[in-house]
Amino acid sequence: MSLQKRTNWIIPKKKSTDVLESITLNRDIKDVDKYISPSLEDIPSFKKLFGCTKAAKRIIKAIEKEQKILIHGDFDADGICATSLLWEFLYRDVSKFLKKKIDVIPYIPSRIDQGYGLTESSLEDIRGLGCKLLITVDCGVRDRKLIEKYKDIDFVITDHHQPPKESFEDIKYILVHQMLGDSKFPYQEISGSAVIYLVIQAIANILQMDRKVEKGLDLVALSTVTDIMPLLGVNRVFVKYGLEEIRKRNRLGLNALILRSGILPKDVDSYHLGYIIGPRINAAGRIGNPLNAVRLLVSHDEKQCKEISEELNTLNFDRQKLTMDVLEEAKEDVNIKDKLIFVNGRDWHEGIIGLVAGKLQEEYYKPTIVVSNVKGSARSIQGFNITKTLEKFSKYLERYGGHELAAGFTIKEGKLDEFKKDIIKYANEKLEKDIQRDIKIDLFLESDQIGVDLIKELGDLEPYGFGNPKPIIYLDNLVVVKKKVMGQDGKHMKLTVKGGGIDLLELVMFNCNDDVEKINEDTSIDVIGYPDINVWNGRENIQFIVREWRLNSAN
Repeated sequence: MSLQKRTNWIIPKKKSTDVLESITLNRDIKDVDKYISPSLEDIPSFKKLFGCTKAAKRIIKAIEKEQKILIHGDFDADGICATSLLWEFLYRDVSKFLKKKIDVIPYIPSRIDQGYGLTESSLEDIRGLGCKLLITVDCGVRDRKLIEKYKDIDFVITDHHQPPKESFEDIKYILVHQMLGDSKFPYQEISGSAVIYLVIQAIANILQMDRKVEKGLDLVALSTVTDIMPLLGVNRVFVKYGLEEIRKRNRLGLNALILRSGILPKDVDSYHLGYIIGPRINAAGRIGNPLNAVRLLVSHDEKQCKEISEELNTLNFDRQKLTMDVLEEAKEDVNIKDKLIFVNGRDWHEGIIGLVAGKLQEEYYKPTIVVSNVKGSARSIQGFNITKTLEKFSKYLERYGGHELAAGFTIKEGKLDEFKKDIIKYANEKLEKDIQRDIKIDLFLESDQIGVDLIKELGDLEPYGFGNPKPIIYLDNLVVVKKKVMGQDGKHMKLTVKGGGIDLLELVMFNCNDDVEKINEDTSIDVIGYPDINVWNGRENIQFIVREWRLNSAN
């Protein structure tokens, strides 16, 4: 692999003096104080969420009538977190408050046997359980026709995915969704768990329960990051305070999983949620039993938590191997001439095709669709809404749903070839020019500005993630003083460089085996990346993690 420049660097015209001012101006942040110091008071009232109060009243009615309640979740981390939040609240908190047992069951369908969201298969299962009220979390907004077939079950649908282009004014069931209603919820991109969090707030308010506003934000934070919601506005509140809840170690199962992953709870940040903890929760839904992940998140049994954490950790390693095996096979079928990558294989594990699509999208920076048999996953790029694109070709699909950048679907029997041909043709016409990935650089600094003070200042802008990425810094005219190749297979490098100041700076380059012969002592390079504090044997030193590099124009 190589880290040599492969994107278009959009560099600030002059070197930055005020770090905070440069970043907030570059990102068009209007309210800097609220951005740096988000408050729990910034969470909008549940009263602003379409259908939320109606849903809360119907759930309370079911509790009063002692009706069997079933929570129908989804098998990804968001669906698992939302299911856990609502079940725990009803079964434990409301039950304790009302001093009565509440008959509520969590249900998550099989990814392989039943597929995403509400299906006839899952609803037949639920009917067999004698359910009187079905509450969906993280699914259901596109399933009106199916819902209306089951007249013997009352539905409360809570979802956050892109709704179809149809009126919901005449629906006979309750629907909770942040994108609907005359007075729209102020934030359109929130997770399914965030929707459930607000439903819980509504129930607690009506019952006059004394419930702390931060309770449950640990799982809302996890869902927000794993479901790739932009870390702006209310999502910054959810993640900031959710991380604080995680660091308190109150949720036994989550704490056990964090420790099993080799992390200390006090060190957990948004990166760990997205790349360490989230994948282990997701692994249960991809190739295991998602209800085990729910059990982990709601369990008060320390032994059970350790056992499930071990299981999820092992599943995650299995998932990684499966992903890499299918990825290598899928790459053989990639046509780089098309603007949209479309690969399909037989009997690829459906639980990992979304991950394969994501990795192909990252490598080629093109909208990507991966299909196994009739099930498909899609990942896209900014400016190409994949869910709306699927809507244009819905005649080929049994069902579909998702967000702007990620979606899933099932193809009608015998329609794969037509669907593939037409959607590639559409993408080739829509994306006429070659797609170039731009990187908007936040700061243009001197090498001697890279230090502890800068790292602390950048820390004030956390949490980082989608929509609020870690700031990218540009350093120019760095002369290599010393080069060290690292790793057993020589895939990494550490460079000691001299910039415009007196002090030397350490650059670290990961997975750059193709660059080892291109950079030598006295080579002058420009780099983009970010600073970090490396701790080794109790000693701390500042290093700069290189994202890309190029030869300085003077070379």
